[in-house]
Amino acid sequence: MDENKKDISNFNYDQKLSYVKSILFNNELTKALDILLKDEKKDLQTTKMVLSVLDEDLIINKIKSDNNLKDKENTKLYVYSRILAILCFYNKTIVLNNFFKSLTEDEIKKIAMYEYQNKTNVSFSSKVFNKYCFKYKDEALNDDEEEVLMLDDEKENKNNWKKNKILVFSICVLFLIFCFVGYKLYDYNNLIKEYDNKVLPGVYLDEVNLSGSNLDEVKNIVSSETSKIKNGTVTIKNVNGEARYTYEQMGISINSKEVYDEIKNYNDNLSFIDKVRMIKNNKVNKTFYLKATYNEDDINNFISTLENDLNTTRKDEGLVIDENHNVYYEKGVNGFTLDKESTKIMIIEALNNLQENMVIEVDGSIDKMKAGNEALSTINKKISSYTTYFLNKGNRGHNINLASTKLNGTILMPGDVFSYLEIVGPYSSSNGYLPAPIYLNSEVSTANGGGVCQLATTLYMAQLKAGLETVERRNHTFAPNYVPKGLDATVYSTTTDYKFKNNYDYPIYITSYVNGNYLTVDIWTNDAALGGKTFEPYSVYSNGAYLSYLKIIENGVVTNIKYLGKSVYKTMQ
Repeated sequence: MDENKKDISNFNYDQKLSYVKSILFNNELTKALDILLKDEKKDLQTTKMVLSVLDEDLIINKIKSDNNLKDKENTKLYVYSRILAILCFYNKTIVLNNFFKSLTEDEIKKIAMYEYQNKTNVSFSSKVFNKYCFKYKDEALNDDEEEVLMLDDEKENKNNWKKNKILVFSICVLFLIFCFVGYKLYDYNNLIKEYDNKVLPGVYLDEVNLSGSNLDEVKNIVSSETSKIKNGTVTIKNVNGEARYTYEQMGISINSKEVYDEIKNYNDNLSFIDKVRMIKNNKVNKTFYLKATYNEDDINNFISTLENDLNTTRKDEGLVIDENHNVYYEKGVNGFTLDKESTKIMIIEALNNLQENMVIEVDGSIDKMKAGNEALSTINKKISSYTTYFLNKGNRGHNINLASTKLNGTILMPGDVFSYLEIVGPYSSSNGYLPAPIYLNSEVSTANGGGVCQLATTLYMAQLKAGLETVERRNHTFAPNYVPKGLDATVYSTTTDYKFKNNYDYPIYITSYVNGNYLTVDIWTNDAALGGKTFEPYSVYSNGAYLSYLKIIENGVVTNIKYLGKSVYKTMQ
């Protein structure tokens, strides 16, 4: 298809008119009309556009100059003649009929006079033309005859003089043409010699200009471009990210030898005229491409590799606790199952246009993950931990294990207040707790949930070591033996609760677990929360009570001591 030819079916009128002007102005008239009228329809839209722009000086002067015409009127008749010639050549009978019907009688006469007097092919061969113009044929031919009669001798002498003059002129012209052609041939031959054993201008390997390269250089360029592709990557993208492969991993080879032979044969088989045209034009004339060579098994094997690499089971985003009770935030993964058929089609299409680095976004079914709380992704450090010993058996052991399970995984956002009763309680049988020994009214008694105070105390120590603010805490009636006196916390039914507040700008995550006879509580948050501080709770005995304090330490130096409270215990009778 001609490089100027476009599909203008979707153009509006102004766009079509602009296209017609561009073709007329940038091409020799016959070629321009051939481009425009080859597919002309019976509605004459393109023909009428051509005629309408003849009133523009820029177009008419260009045609006049290109064809050495005398004036504007003569130029228009010349354009009409070329239009008729093109339409006749493509045997557009209906279009020709409609063309003449669109003209005035005066326009038809002018066209008839022009065609018959110039003895054009149209005037001899077109039935449609003669249908409308035959009535003017005699007049046109008579106007062409001599108006003044001469004597035979006078005519003969004058004709002989004319013939001699024409002969001399013709000889001179032929001589000049011969000289010009000889000079041009000599000049062109010298141009071509400069490209002996070299690639002619305008020959490319993809985007690499081969012009002026000898065959050894072409071989090296082909080899270099082949190596680039072989060492390049094919990036396969899907909903979970991307994976990279080499062409070798895909089972793909490249036809470098065939491409080199094609370039060499093309260059060797160019005609003299083609070589001159390519040297003079200095534009892209021929582009060669490296191509992938493979068979269906290669593609199928690669599809199997992609299935193994890309198919995934959905994993929701959120905090994870590993077997060692470490806490970390894990990004989720969408479930993905590769669509093998559509992927195969995309890969084959991509291989038809080899690139050093190629990206293919594959299709498949997606099982979208559930998004987590991004605020929890800041949790990255265990800032405190405390462990107490207990006899892990009986109802008390059961209650401690159950309470630990309920506490485990507790999240406190910045500003939240923790309530032990809300998280671990109520301490009833309906909530899974069993009867076990407790202290009630200064006496040993039995109640559901006995033992949950040990978890409250263990948590209290971890809370103090984390530097978190105590909101509500009471000591036991009798001092427990699993924590230093003054640093315990008791809870009972709905009347005695233990509370503390997350006073940091980051979320708090609490893990609680039992290992043998040991109960541990860990507190996790962002490593920036403490600002480099550590906290050390301790107590001292004074005047029958235990006073508890919290050391605040920075860079190994105690910078502050905070008073926590006073605990008074009864003694067993």
